[in-house]
Amino acid sequence: MGTAFYKGQQLGRQGLDLYLSNSNGTPSNAAEITYALYDFTSGAEVLLGSQARTPSNPSVGEYFASVIIPLDANLGSYRIRWAFRETISGAIQRVVQEFSVIDQVTASTSGTTEFTACETDLIRRLRTLLRDNNPDRNYHFRPPAHEETIRQFNKVFGYIWLDDELQQFLEQSMNAISLYPPLTPFNSLDQMCGQYSAWKSVLLTGAMFWALNAVRINWIADEFDYSIGGISLSIDKASKYEGAASSATEQFDKQIEKAKATVNIIRGLQQPRYGVGIRSSFGPYVGRGVLSPRKFVGL
Repeated sequence: MGTAFYKGQQLGRQGLDLYLSNSNGTPSNAAEITYALYDFTSGAEVLLGSQARTPSNPSVGEYFASVIIPLDANLGSYRIRWAFRETISGAIQRVVQEFSVIDQVTASTSGTTEFTACETDLIRRLRTLLRDNNPDRNYHFRPPAHEETIRQFNKVFGYIWLDDELQQFLEQSMNAISLYPPLTPFNSLDQMCGQYSAWKSVLLTGAMFWALNAVRINWIADEFDYSIGGISLSIDKASKYEGAASSATEQFDKQIEKAKATVNIIRGLQQPRYGVGIRSSFGPYVGRGVLSPRKFVGL
């Protein structure tokens, strides 16, 4: 089956796996089994690392490749080649599986949501503004979220927000923009991008507030103040995120006021649906004692 993974992803069970069974259909371990990974992005197989890697064996007959996709991996097609034998003296059997490496920013981290071109671009921009576009470069004091990479050289950090979450924050911001007077309703992010492309900056600022506020709520539950034996430890990140969220909402209020000031509102004089003679031109609330056609023309 076609499988896709993103840069920095830790592969485990239900990833690159292989199930073996004997002639009776009962799960059975192999006497010997190895695998090798190949870069096939150029159309030719290029071996990555060792040609005889040892897979993990969590249960009888079940094997999987326990690796991490490197952050500098090429995007495109890859292959994993399994080599195993049922008995020590048996013939070597080979199985080939194909998979792809995709960019984390352009794919849903949940693996279940597909985004439009507009949504993908907005999510990418929002990650950049939140400095979550390259965790390994931008996060210096966070513990690693994964183990060593496929070449067993460096560490990687995890993303703070999922793509699904960023999409929800963008929609929250879009709803706030729609409700701010004058009313400018949008059915989707794509519609807003098409009608008011210049409002993307306002949309992103509002989404930043919701993203920072979500992390602030998490840290409220995780913060603590500890002191024993003259040694104290205090973790208070909620207030820091609250300050950043407040700054974002202040900027959002300024931007939305300027954006909505460009929306033109036209109000016309209400007239009767059916008018008779010249009197209909003076509006629906003109009586003889106030203004008549004779007085209007000066007769």
